[in-house]
Amino acid sequence: MDTDADVNTKTKAALVTLTDRGLDTILRIGEGLPNAIGREYYLHEKVLNQSNYHGESQSSQGFKIKSFSRLSDIIPSLWQEFSVLIFVMASGIVVRQIALLIEGKDRDPAVLVLDEEGKFVIPLLSGHLGGANAWAHQISEQIGAVPVITTATDVRGMVAPDEYARRYGWKVEPVDHLPAVNRLLLEQKRLNVWASYPLKPEHETWVKDTHYCFLSEKEKDQANVIIDAFPNSNIKADCLYLVPPILSIGVGCRRGVASDVILERIKLAIEQLGASLKAISGIYSIDLKSNEVGLIEVAKYLRVPFRTFRADELQSVNLQEQLSRSNFVSEKIGVDGVCEAASLLGAKRGRLVLPKTKGQGVTVAISIENSMS
Repeated sequence: MDTDADVNTKTKAALVTLTDRGLDTILRIGEGLPNAIGREYYLHEKVLNQSNYHGESQSSQGFKIKSFSRLSDIIPSLWQEFSVLIFVMASGIVVRQIALLIEGKDRDPAVLVLDEEGKFVIPLLSGHLGGANAWAHQISEQIGAVPVITTATDVRGMVAPDEYARRYGWKVEPVDHLPAVNRLLLEQKRLNVWASYPLKPEHETWVKDTHYCFLSEKEKDQANVIIDAFPNSNIKADCLYLVPPILSIGVGCRRGVASDVILERIKLAIEQLGASLKAISGIYSIDLKSNEVGLIEVAKYLRVPFRTFRADELQSVNLQEQLSRSNFVSEKIGVDGVCEAASLLGAKRGRLVLPKTKGQGVTVAISIENSMS
């Protein structure tokens, strides 16, 4: 399989089945996954009680099997916790269980269904952005299942722009333009692309893809796909943005500030910069805030990492870059400032594009990475 299309090893998978044969299949799938991928197994309690595995105890093989009495008891929580859901059961059962949980292409987990013998694997939901198609190929290689791929671009041997977005960890905006853009790719067998940043060696596969024509600055008005962290909402219907996560958000705050206040301050800063929330790579602060509930909740809501730095790391950047200084902060925690230095460290010492903004007990600064990867 093309390594560019491999599954994301930062994901976490839930493998769910109702039967003893299904258990054998989910264990075969799980055993073949890269070690970096988190996984949990779920089996109906009646079958689990009759099997060689007991309850939720750790087995000698190093995996844990959890029991359930009804699918409806576990699927809503799995939907929120896992990025990949693999069901070994009838597809109709799965469709009925997930119908009311579906939110959108850019929010739903990858959902796959297999028969209990593992003969066929069907990517049911989030084939591109969620990576379900890539997972189907991964499982096919592991256990010999036939991948049943139904997305038109894949069937015709094309890589859709949202699939490239998944491979590179980028986001699509607006998502509702995807059908028109993919239809154009199918009809014309070609899309025009303009990138506002230099592409890196890891993007070489896309650059060489004959279904895409990369445009110069002068030709960008002809683009159907624009790679930019600063999307313009006023674009034609057959055009979309691929947004790379290259903006790091540095945050300082009073203890106990509510998450909705922090989120609102971040949104205001992003709006002031003219960027997209989808361009956020992470939330960064000082290690004194490592357990700050509001920051943790905001990062979870935005689906980005939350990382903190030591005071000496931040102060070193403050001095080197001659960043803004707060006497109050310096007296309290021993550094001249938090948000600007944290954002620069989060951006791998990129460039500060929005200096400190403050309000409601929160300070926010934004830095941009020097590259898209």
